[in-house]
Amino acid sequence: MNLLEMPEAQRAELQARSALAIDGRGQELLLGLNAEESRFYIACMQQTPARPQQRERYAELKVRHEAARLKLASVDDESTGDEEGPPHLTHKF
Repeated sequence: MNLLEMPEAQRAELQARSALAIDGRGQELLLGLNAEESRFYIACMQQTPARPQQRERYAELKVRHEAARLKLASVDDESTGDEEGPPHLTHKF
């Protein structure tokens, strides 16, 4: 497995937010981003980019990453955990 390079404190923060994933090739990524985008995003988190184009790209990636993270969170949140057994269907398909 290939981990993204980042300080342990940053990794712990991202893990706590469920922001990291592993792709099919064993590469650690930020949700919603590919490997190159993830490395760029991590670098920007550590030091704000100086160039306007880089800041714009970072902002776009941030929106995409957060959307993917929130989408996953909403899927995880559809069940309260209080249900017993599989869901009961009210009709047949």
